[in-house]
Amino acid sequence: MTAARNDRNSAAVSAHLDALSSRRATSGGVSQRKAQGAHYTPAALVDHLVAEATRGWKPSSPAWRLIDPACGSGNFLVATARTLAPRLKEPLGKFLAQRVYGVDIDPVAVKLARAALLALLPAKTSTTTRTAVKRALAAHIIVHDALSLGFHDAIHDAVHTATLDGAEKSLKTPCDFDLILGNPPFLNQLEKGTAASRARAKEIDQVTNGAVRRYTDLAAAFLVTSLPRLSPLGRLAFVMPQSFLSTGDARTARDAALGCANLHAIWSCNESLFEDAIVRVCAVVLSPAKSRGVRRAFGAEFAPLAVTQRQPKAGDESWSSLLAEGFGAPDVAVVASTPTRTIGDIALATADFRDQYYGLQGAISEGGAIGEGAGPRLVTTKHIDLANCAWGECEVRALGVKYTRPTIDRAKLAPRAKMVAWMESRLVAKILVATQTTVIEAWVDERGEVVPLVPLIIVTPRPAVDIWLLAAAIASPIVAARAVAHYAGCALSATAIKLSAKQLMAMPLPSDKRAWTASAKCFKDASRADNPADRARAIQAFAEVSCRAHGLTASEQREMMAFWAKRV
Repeated sequence: MTAARNDRNSAAVSAHLDALSSRRATSGGVSQRKAQGAHYTPAALVDHLVAEATRGWKPSSPAWRLIDPACGSGNFLVATARTLAPRLKEPLGKFLAQRVYGVDIDPVAVKLARAALLALLPAKTSTTTRTAVKRALAAHIIVHDALSLGFHDAIHDAVHTATLDGAEKSLKTPCDFDLILGNPPFLNQLEKGTAASRARAKEIDQVTNGAVRRYTDLAAAFLVTSLPRLSPLGRLAFVMPQSFLSTGDARTARDAALGCANLHAIWSCNESLFEDAIVRVCAVVLSPAKSRGVRRAFGAEFAPLAVTQRQPKAGDESWSSLLAEGFGAPDVAVVASTPTRTIGDIALATADFRDQYYGLQGAISEGGAIGEGAGPRLVTTKHIDLANCAWGECEVRALGVKYTRPTIDRAKLAPRAKMVAWMESRLVAKILVATQTTVIEAWVDERGEVVPLVPLIIVTPRPAVDIWLLAAAIASPIVAARAVAHYAGCALSATAIKLSAKQLMAMPLPSDKRAWTASAKCFKDASRADNPADRARAIQAFAEVSCRAHGLTASEQREMMAFWAKRV
């Protein structure tokens, strides 16, 4: 009977998701489903997170509670009830009526969650108990916004309703929870359909004390606001966007989390586990209690990694390094200390923005061969490869138009004084670095002949710095490995690297000047090679010498070159 009910509930959930997909949101031009971030969690991920959250856990008091602040159709609540009720030897009716709380903005999802929980009761459950549980679930699984300013009062009212035995809880009892689990909605603030309105952004800023703002995915707001509701020995276990581990915008949220909790477990994978959403995820378990080590797992099969005693600290650039080996970074990139000298010591870096991008509207034309155009060549990220620029060799798109030889028309740009000044500032000796690549793809524009298009990173040497030494430092396998170790999850692709100009400047410089100089010569040879085969040989030599320039041992160099060979 329970199975039949669950089958009916699954069908109802699917029908509801289909309805949300077909309904348009009131703004943003996307479906209501996307606007709500309604993508329900795969069972395997739910089970893994519940297992990690409850590993070695014990209730803090006889009146302990658990909650999912974005419960959807109740997957996490159902899984936790199935796991803990028998473990704690508690009657299921009592467990459902006294322990389980949930919140969601979707009234239909809330009804589905209540039904899924009620369906857990055995067929022989008495009518009295079933009625009492149903009444309790109606009071405890509520329609509300967990990120609203009024949520505290709403959950306070839900907690202090009558329980199964009819006893009223004291209004002085704090509204804390022993377990907070869930998969909060992922709402990308860079997409029009999911970005918060100004009023909503202001409210989020208030409820998170400024920890979640700008472009941080709103899933981080659920985490930051939920942690203070934990009991002293409680645990929070959330599925989060993989980007939460590493993006600069999420750093204040990560630091806020560490201000009131310790990391107990972490997981991520490069696969997309959601059938109906292209998103890569991670999961974290946090608790105010002291951690005895961070449990780690990686991949769609949740393969365990060795427990680490490395606890992230406020101010750390990312949490991705805790899973660096899973992301494919060699050990030497993970354990490497903060560099004493960085690329920023010998260079400046920047990236242009939308003003420069759209400022070229109408001023781009199809040019002739190199040297024949009416203006400088326009180079895009697609043109840039390692030690090579493919301008004129491939088709690219700029401002919605396809070109093979995009060129800036000086005459058409002339009336735009600011754009002319910008263009002239870019016509200097520089290194262009592409984004969303598997290694650090850098190309030297030694004579300052091209203009970069967003989102290329522009690196210029400081006075008296040799541009080829700088290029060799930037393109080093060591920099690529550190980028994977510390910033996995930032890019669009699972294997790609996406560094900001600031992050690139924080990367280490080689320590062996002689080997560094030799690596620069190899990079220069690669850049001037007449054919792909010669370029590949020079790049291989460059990578090997660069490893020596960074002082890697023979075994570390083998590991680094194996990493490099898979990506270059």
